[in-house]
Amino acid sequence: MKKTGSKVLIFLLILVQSLLAMAVGVAVLFSASGRDVPVNVYAGDLDIGGKGYEEAARAIEADYEARFATQHIRLTADGDQIYEIPFTSIDATVDGMATIEPLMSMDGIKDIPRLIRTHFGNHTTVLAPVVKFNESKLRMKLIELSESIRKEPVNARICYKDGLIEKEPDDPGVSLNVNNAAELIRRQLSADPFAVIDLRAGKALDTVYADVTMKDFDTIQVVLGEFSTSIKDPALNGSIESAVERINGIMLAPRGDAAGSSEFSFVETILSGNPDAAFDEGFCQVASTMYAALLKAGIPAENITRLPHKLTVDYIEPGLDAMVAADAYDLRFSNPFSNTLAIYAVKKGTVVTVAIAGNRDDRPDRSVVSTQTVNRSSPPVYYVENRDLAPGEQVVLDPGREGVTVRVYRNDDLISTDTYEAVSSIIQIGPQTEPGIKNK
Repeated sequence: MKKTGSKVLIFLLILVQSLLAMAVGVAVLFSASGRDVPVNVYAGDLDIGGKGYEEAARAIEADYEARFATQHIRLTADGDQIYEIPFTSIDATVDGMATIEPLMSMDGIKDIPRLIRTHFGNHTTVLAPVVKFNESKLRMKLIELSESIRKEPVNARICYKDGLIEKEPDDPGVSLNVNNAAELIRRQLSADPFAVIDLRAGKALDTVYADVTMKDFDTIQVVLGEFSTSIKDPALNGSIESAVERINGIMLAPRGDAAGSSEFSFVETILSGNPDAAFDEGFCQVASTMYAALLKAGIPAENITRLPHKLTVDYIEPGLDAMVAADAYDLRFSNPFSNTLAIYAVKKGTVVTVAIAGNRDDRPDRSVVSTQTVNRSSPPVYYVENRDLAPGEQVVLDPGREGVTVRVYRNDDLISTDTYEAVSSIIQIGPQTEPGIKNK
């Protein structure tokens, strides 16, 4: 028992001696850390090793003051363009004593190895500057930059091209989150004020989603029906182009959808973009082309409101035309399907095409549109004497146009029966000519 007690006493004596030695060592470290900055210590790029603490603090402040006077906080939002905020605009300074404070303090026994490496080893120590700045001014600068940094989202696009539906995906935009950006800059200034700060870190950029995404086009998959007409009169190009631009890309909500409109009005669509639009035959040609496309797309006749011309036109078959005007004549239709419909219009050269697109489940298996002339009426003839002509000579000034009654069928279903008036023929005759029936 005596031997065991002796061993414990010896152990305790050794432990006390070790603690005393450690305490002396720590005291030495604190004594060393209280006089001069150890060698191989840098504040950023500035070597402050061997300087007294106050001298080192002044040197740090002077160095950063000179650099802050000419340099900027540099930011990037996409890795390419650099945005700058002058350090002087936010009253940025460096607190020298706060920067070197880690050399003069010890955070418990666990900090002893750091002090040993710093004061007695060949280890290089780089101190991060303690930057102070006016946060209100920083936030104002960030607000100013936010307009330049903001990237507007790009909506998804869907278009008709050569009989097919083509889709282009949306591209989200970004906006600057000023609160998160200020915190990110604060952290970076405490590490390296001159490094480029990537705003994509620290949630400093918020995603701005497009109003129209690919999901909005999920149900627009195929062309349900299309029709083309040729432009006979170049003078109508302007109104045709205007009408094509106005109706192209219009989407109609599904039947019964309270969130969006499932009805279309040709006249209202034109007037919404140009309240003073002068309706001429160019608008009628686009409307007629659309009407034929609606029939080929399988839109039920009861969902379409259409009025024919009084006379036949030269750009589409009788029975397929549609007359539009700002007052009483309109082409209207409603979406009969449980999926979205889209209208596309294209003018390429002298050809106008209108396509109705939608879900493949709504595509008609077979939709053949045909016309049948059931009656013809000859045009009345008006003869005008021209004494410059030889007796018996006749010159046709206007051949006129016969009147017709036409039935329009989709497959075996009668869509409409339309009657068009005849246009009088005008013929010049020489003196003493017997025209048969003579109208003066």
